[in-house]
Amino acid sequence: MEKTQLPNLIPDKLFFRYQIFNTGYLFSLNWDGNVLVAEQFSKNSSEEEQIKIVPDQDGWADFWDEIFSIDVWGWHELYEIKCTESCVEGDEWELYIRFDEEQIESHGSNSYPSTFRDFVKAVEELTGLLINFIHED
Repeated sequence: MEKTQLPNLIPDKLFFRYQIFNTGYLFSLNWDGNVLVAEQFSKNSSEEEQIKIVPDQDGWADFWDEIFSIDVWGWHELYEIKCTESCVEGDEWELYIRFDEEQIESHGSNSYPSTFRDFVKAVEELTGLLINFIHED
C-alpha cells in the first residue's frame, strides 16, 4: 500500500525578529532547515532563552493557512514612523519568508501592516511561545 504524499509545508526560509527598545526585549525566530530556533531576551530577565522547535505537519498547515488568510505576501517592504520630539522610540521588526512560490521581505519601525497582530498570533500558535508585543490590548 502506498503512503499518501503530504505537501511540503517546510519553508525555504523563515526569519522573524521583533525588538522593543525601552524594555530591552528581543524575540527572534529562524528556520535553520531542520528546526525553528527561537530566542527571547529582556533586560528584566538575566538570561537569554533559546528554544528549538519542530512543528508537526498540522502546525505548519495551520500557520500557512493563517499566513495566506491575512495576506502576509501583500505586505509592503517598509512600515515606518520616524520619531522626533513628538514620540518615543518604540520597536522594530523584520520578516523574511520564502515558501513554495511566495516570498516576502518586510520590516518596520513603530509601524505595522494592519494584520501584524494576526501574524504575531500565528507565530505564537506555531511555536507555543508568547511574544511581548508592544501594542497589546
